[in-house]
Amino acid sequence: MAKADLRLKLDQGKMVLCGGVWDPLSAIIEERAGIDAVKLGSSQLAASYGLPDIGLLSAAETRDAVWRIADRIEIPLMVDFESGFGSEGDIASAVRWAHEFERAGAAAIHIDDYGDEKCPWLPPYIPVLMSAESIADKIKAICDRRQNQDFLIMVRSGATSSIAFRSKEEAFEESMRRFHMWKEAGADIVWPRVYSEHDLVRARHEIAGHMSQSIAGDRAQGRTGAGGRKEAANTAQKLHERGYSLLTVGTSFLAAVMQTLTETAAQFKTTGDCNSFEDRTMAFNDWIQLVDFADWSRLNEESSAAKALAS
Repeated sequence: MAKADLRLKLDQGKMVLCGGVWDPLSAIIEERAGIDAVKLGSSQLAASYGLPDIGLLSAAETRDAVWRIADRIEIPLMVDFESGFGSEGDIASAVRWAHEFERAGAAAIHIDDYGDEKCPWLPPYIPVLMSAESIADKIKAICDRRQNQDFLIMVRSGATSSIAFRSKEEAFEESMRRFHMWKEAGADIVWPRVYSEHDLVRARHEIAGHMSQSIAGDRAQGRTGAGGRKEAANTAQKLHERGYSLLTVGTSFLAAVMQTLTETAAQFKTTGDCNSFEDRTMAFNDWIQLVDFADWSRLNEESSAAKALAS
């Protein structure tokens, strides 16, 4: 149902706010807050292990996280698919892991051409891209073999963040060439990485179909790429007015949690008093409701009642 919901909303041109998650609890909280969809990004997942986003986690570890998260929510879950979890020519691995992610409950994946499984905001800034053709081959193979057409494939290119191009214009043109090729291969959504209002509008004008953009705070996510190129900050409403419907949060939610816990731990170290940070805590009854304590307890109660009647 969640998969169909995502495609339907995008087809209707609705704004889809997609929060950033790293475990089932973060997904539950965002769903209860009314967020439309959630995204499991490689940076968030790696950070939840206490690791940097430099390709240290396997496809299987990501797939297992998808299982755990999708099992606890009803809203669509989108997942970072890196460059297909394999080498440039490894189409079989891309198909296999796309199938695993779909089976685990993902409503969408996004694939890129970065060439390594590292956050593009960390230096070196994507010195070499995978060929556009190799990613097109992976996209086509995944689309041909997906079990459900509501399992969506989103694409993004590192061209505009790469140090491989002589100018911003050359990088932008190459990203557009790649997007058109990938759309022809079957991609459902395009996520252009742009650094100006002009390019934001131009990308929307040149590419047909569903478009996505990331919403990130300057502090939580540096958003500075090669040559000091800085991604413009925009609100969801402004981006939707410009024709972008799937609007994702990067690491900002996780950064908010990390900062809150950092300050809380430091305060407790100083005071030794949990009441000193009471204004930042969730009431006990509220958080046990988040994890469905009453529903799970009812199962045991019903079982006990049935046994009593049987005896």
